[in-house]
Amino acid sequence: MTKITKRELTCFAFFPAAIETQSTSSEELVPSPPSPPPPPRVYKPCFVCQDKSSGYHYGVSACEGCKGFFRRSIQKNMVYTCHRDKNCIINKVTRNRCQYCRLQKCFAVGMSKESVRNDRNKKKKESPKPELAESYELTAELETIIEKIRKAHQETFPSLCQLGKYTTNSSADHRVRLDLGLWDKFSELATKCIIKIVEFAKRVPGFTMLTIADQITLLKAACLDILVGVNFFYCERV
Repeated sequence: MTKITKRELTCFAFFPAAIETQSTSSEELVPSPPSPPPPPRVYKPCFVCQDKSSGYHYGVSACEGCKGFFRRSIQKNMVYTCHRDKNCIINKVTRNRCQYCRLQKCFAVGMSKESVRNDRNKKKKESPKPELAESYELTAELETIIEKIRKAHQETFPSLCQLGKYTTNSSADHRVRLDLGLWDKFSELATKCIIKIVEFAKRVPGFTMLTIADQITLLKAACLDILVGVNFFYCERV
């Protein structure tokens, strides 16, 4: 069995201090004051219905409603009919009453059919093609490393059930006693997990060739994730 030094065990004890991020510099960096956000851009009201504009669309300042209406009308080659004298007033209140006059006003203020068609063609070109799954073969060196890691995992974690058991009981008094000692039980389980994690890491090819500082950094980065995973497995069995 791989021996765990007292220093390593102390570094990975399940307390907040064990997962603090180490400072990359001995000097404290003084943050500069944040720059003020740029002022929001103001557009002219929608040329079609005078509602609040969301930007320039198809050649003119337009709201989202008129932009979408014009795009759908052109893309679907819609033909509308006016039930009055083809001179309906179009504003943000009446714009949905007559589609014919609304579309005519879109043309009158300068909305372009070509802009809609070009925008549609551009989106077709930019649509990503489905990526084909890459097939590759592992080299003999990679297969050897994977086999060593698999073997190290099997030897270190033969069964998570060996780490401990925690069962519940329908008795309310018994549940209270268990709940009071739950944190101690979890701390005990966490300590066992940490020891196993260090044992596993030492069996991974190349890990022991790293400096102690790098080993500790890698173990700290992975330790919490492994503990969460083991705790999830542990709770599922309760």
